[in-house]
Amino acid sequence: MTKRFEGTFLAEDDAELFYQVWKPSKKSRGTVLITHGLAEHSECYNDLAYSLNEDLWTVVGWDLRGHGRSEGKRGYVRHFENYIDDLHRFIHFLKEQSFYVSPLILLGHSMGGLITLQMLLIYGQHHVDAVTLSSPALEVAVEVPFWKEKLAKVLAQYLPTITLYNEISYSDLVRDPQVIQSYESDPLRHDKISPMVFLGMQEGFVFVQSKAHEIKLPLLLQVAGQDKIVSTQASKDFFQNVASPLKKLIEYPKSYHEIFKDLDKEKVIADYKEFIDSLPLKKAEVSKK
Repeated sequence: MTKRFEGTFLAEDDAELFYQVWKPSKKSRGTVLITHGLAEHSECYNDLAYSLNEDLWTVVGWDLRGHGRSEGKRGYVRHFENYIDDLHRFIHFLKEQSFYVSPLILLGHSMGGLITLQMLLIYGQHHVDAVTLSSPALEVAVEVPFWKEKLAKVLAQYLPTITLYNEISYSDLVRDPQVIQSYESDPLRHDKISPMVFLGMQEGFVFVQSKAHEIKLPLLLQVAGQDKIVSTQASKDFFQNVASPLKKLIEYPKSYHEIFKDLDKEKVIADYKEFIDSLPLKKAEVSKK
């Protein structure tokens, strides 16, 4: 039986950010920390968390600022680096909590994958044991018109807090009508993006691809063959350049962007569990703090 609880932590600028924990009833074998993508929130991974609990993994999810139950204007961030700094700060906070059990595996989805990789490349990989990515945002699926990029730069300079429709249709995320309906009725989801988020992602794409060879952690990369949101080829290019001695790439040919929610989700989750369950990680250790 899963024990679920929630809390908040403070970012460096005192923004109150939400997190929740799914803890197995028996002794945990480690912790999986989930960083969600643009416009979603940690609750979107409830089913995955319960499934991982069955394999005795503690799961922690947090809501990015401006998302879910965290503070901040929906879809807005002053600097994209705030997301990266928040994740780094949360990891340190997490390791001080009594419910934390090492080893620590990071899971980043879409924009959350980009944030996760940037955090590892900027702050170092010594405090993490493995990294897992689902449909990471390493390039958009369709090239952004020059005028849109130019407009974003103008807005960032003169109207930095403005948020616009992110142009993501739920039917481009998954094929399952029931999931689409649940997205449409979810009050915690939003459809906004600010110029700083857009430009920050563009800069992040270049940074991560140029530093791929520095990633040394065990890596699982799961991608969608029919992704209409991010570039699957960009993920494959990144994977080829990663220096990890233990790395695995799995593509789901028929899946859309949200692979943990789409029609192949059982296969995706099974593959994920098989990978992390078989990792040669150190023995589980409870936080002494």
